[in-house]
Amino acid sequence: MKLLRYFFLAALFAVLPLRAATAEDATLPIVFEDYPPYEYVEDGEVKGINLDLIREAFRRMGVTPYFEPRPWKRAIYQLQAGEILALSSGFKTPEREKFALFPAPLAMETNVIACRAGLNANVHSLEDIRDLRVGVVSAYVYGDPFDSMTGLNKVEAQSSEHLLRMLLENRVDVAVGNKAVFRYLALKLNREKDIRIAYVLGSQPLYVMFSKIRGPKTAELAKRFGNVMKGMVKDGTFDRILKRY
Repeated sequence: MKLLRYFFLAALFAVLPLRAATAEDATLPIVFEDYPPYEYVEDGEVKGINLDLIREAFRRMGVTPYFEPRPWKRAIYQLQAGEILALSSGFKTPEREKFALFPAPLAMETNVIACRAGLNANVHSLEDIRDLRVGVVSAYVYGDPFDSMTGLNKVEAQSSEHLLRMLLENRVDVAVGNKAVFRYLALKLNREKDIRIAYVLGSQPLYVMFSKIRGPKTAELAKRFGNVMKGMVKDGTFDRILKRY
C-alpha cells in the first residue's frame, strides 16, 4: 500500500509543474496576424494551417489555446514585453532569439518579389530592385540577403493585404512577401491575373514564438509543445493538416 501511495504521489507531483504553467498562461493569448492561409479569421472563425497545428498540439497537451488577431508590429512588441504567451508565426533570427523561444517549425514559407503583371521590369537578382519602390510589411523579416541590403527605397505597409493593394494601385513597383499569402489574397480580391512572381528569395520555416521573458514555466510549455509537434510529424497529423489547405 505504501509503495502504491508513493507512486501515486510521484505521478501527481510530476504533473503539478505543467498544470501550474498552463493555469498561469491560459489567460494570455497566442497572438496572430491575418496571414492566410497560415493564420486568419473567416466568418468569425479562427482558421489556418499554423493555427490548426497549434490547436491540435495544445489539445494533446491538455490545454485550450486562446487566439487573438493583432497587427504584427504591435504583437512583436508585446511578445518582447511578455504581455502575450506566444506569437504565430515568424522566422527564427538571432535578434528574435533574444526575446523568443522557437520550439519546433510549423509550415515552410517561400518569400518572393511580386510585381504587377503589366510591369516591364525583369528581376534577375536583388540588384535589379535598387531603383524601384519596394513594398514591405512593417517589422517583417524576409531573410538574408534581402534584409541586409542597404539603400533600398522601401515603402512600408501595415499588413500583407495592405501591401498587395498598394502594389495593385501602383503605389509601389514591387512587393516582397509570402508566395502563398499573395496568391490567397489575390484570389480573394479576384486579381490573381494582375500580379506575377518576378523573383524567388528563398524558403524558410515558420515558427510559433513563445515569450522568453515569461520565464521557466513558459519555457517548459514551449519545450513540451516542440516535443508534441515532433510526434505530430511522425504520426502523419502534420501532413494531414497541411493537405486541408
